[in-house]
Amino acid sequence: MPGIGDDWINNPLAIIQNIIDNKQNDNGVKDYFSSKMQTNYAMSWVPSLNDTPLHTLKPNSLVRFRCMVQDIYDPEFYLGLYQVKDLETSTVTQKSGMYKDIADCSKSQQIDVESSDNVTMDRQTIYCVPIPGETTWVKETYADKAGVKVQPSMSHVPVRNKRSLDEESEDVAMETSEPSANTESCDAAESKRTRTENTQAQPPNVGHDLNFPLQGEKGTACLVKIYDDIDKFKVNDMVEFIGILSVDPALAQFNPENQPEEFGIEGYQPPVEEINAHAPPPSLVPRLHAVLCNKLTHNNPLLPQIPDTDEYKAKFQQIEQEIDTLRGRIMELLEHALLGDSLAAEFFLLHLLSSVYGRADVMPLGKFSLNLSHCPVTPKYGQLLQVFMAGLLSQSHLLPLSIENMNSLRLCPEKDYTANRLKSGVLQLPERTSLVIDETVLQPGQLEAGGVKNMTALGNLISWQKVEYDFSYHRQDFMANVAVMILSEAKSILPSDCLLPLQAKIMPEDWIAHFNMLEKGMTAELLTKIRTYITLAKQINYSLTDELQKIIQDDFVEIRKVDSKSMTVDDFHSLLSIVRLLSLSYLKSTPTQTLWRRAKNMDSERKRRISSN
Repeated sequence: MPGIGDDWINNPLAIIQNIIDNKQNDNGVKDYFSSKMQTNYAMSWVPSLNDTPLHTLKPNSLVRFRCMVQDIYDPEFYLGLYQVKDLETSTVTQKSGMYKDIADCSKSQQIDVESSDNVTMDRQTIYCVPIPGETTWVKETYADKAGVKVQPSMSHVPVRNKRSLDEESEDVAMETSEPSANTESCDAAESKRTRTENTQAQPPNVGHDLNFPLQGEKGTACLVKIYDDIDKFKVNDMVEFIGILSVDPALAQFNPENQPEEFGIEGYQPPVEEINAHAPPPSLVPRLHAVLCNKLTHNNPLLPQIPDTDEYKAKFQQIEQEIDTLRGRIMELLEHALLGDSLAAEFFLLHLLSSVYGRADVMPLGKFSLNLSHCPVTPKYGQLLQVFMAGLLSQSHLLPLSIENMNSLRLCPEKDYTANRLKSGVLQLPERTSLVIDETVLQPGQLEAGGVKNMTALGNLISWQKVEYDFSYHRQDFMANVAVMILSEAKSILPSDCLLPLQAKIMPEDWIAHFNMLEKGMTAELLTKIRTYITLAKQINYSLTDELQKIIQDDFVEIRKVDSKSMTVDDFHSLLSIVRLLSLSYLKSTPTQTLWRRAKNMDSERKRRISSN
């Protein structure tokens, strides 16, 4: 195993080569870097692509990337092990092609592509984008916790004498009648690279589509290459990858004439759209060869990912000890945001804590979509309310439900067979994203076919927590976990789990000043506690005691005896959701009789308000 003094951040490839030379077990690379990254302090040494400019990072160094899996490409073949011959001494050495795109060799060396000792391997390539809807405070907190800010490397000189491992692998896999194809000196590879570098010297490819699901978002997209557990990830997963940065200019392939023959099957030239999607310029879309992959259960930088850690337990106990005071303070803020309506504030809190925790057949469990009707008919209110929510949640997005948006936006992802990629849609969102739909901006107009399709997609997301991806020849449902809140003037045209007419006690003349008052009452300490509290509550494992189950069942039977129409099966399920979320709001894993009675009173008051409007 490499020694403690090894530069595992700036020169990880040398360490990996050493591990392979020593013929350690298959998990040697993963075990080595896992041992180095056991503490948050060590993690902070590794720069992040999310908050460090790409041009300041040293190529082939270790970096981190917090992202969402947007698309999964076909596996690619490469030379995992290959033989290099020294032309001066005739000595042959074995090198590893893992965790790199370009084969290493000097001008006095050549790769023996016909060697029987070469080993062709495969790796999974996935296209990743910054987490859609990630709120500003989350980005800033992660950036503040990153202990290393890398300056431009003045000592880095691009190594010219390298060759694409995919290119080498194709040479091994495909027979050729030309004798010179058996081996190739690195001067030939230099010629190919020079052509790509000349292309990259031109102005950046401004028209390159990074395929972000939400318009206007910025950040670095990345092609991540997976070596272990290649079937572990699925579309929309949130992941933090730790791997080796690859930004070699030879990877830039803009136009068909710049493509080597090995890019596709002999005689086949892929469309330029596919080339740009699968081989974009690394200055725009760098490559990351993952040595460690950590799925994110949440995206809150204030909490560790694993609930069993001492740090997590300590933060839970801290919030639990002051839950009554903290919850009361939260209710004051929510009540102010909802114009003085205390009942709406209670249901608003339940909505903020809702999350799908399981499924019974096709029915998602835990969702609690909220439709606030009688909202002020002004786009400012929806915008400012969503900004307020974004200050508390880790992922949030506002969708104005206008005729223009419904007719023009692509909500569901679609397969582009020309580019051989999945074109993103607005509803391609990671788990626990908050989606605010502002229906108050809706004006009379004609929905086109695309608009009708988008409205159907929103209804399916709200009711079934699924999004239908369009693969042209067939459609496939992808499960979702998105908390949807609808602001409307009357009852929404979209379905919801909970309808509540808003009873505004105040109607501000200056909306901005009204919401600015919320900021004055929130200290940094209070904000940190609220953000921590919301994530903690969502993570609680909820259950019902046998005693309370019997009480609830008896209540259901008694209410049905008096008036069967006053308590339908759907009403009962809604009531169970309310008591569950009410319990979580007090950080309790099981409800009490007091909370059950309170849930019934809240729901009864909500129904009275609906009937009176």
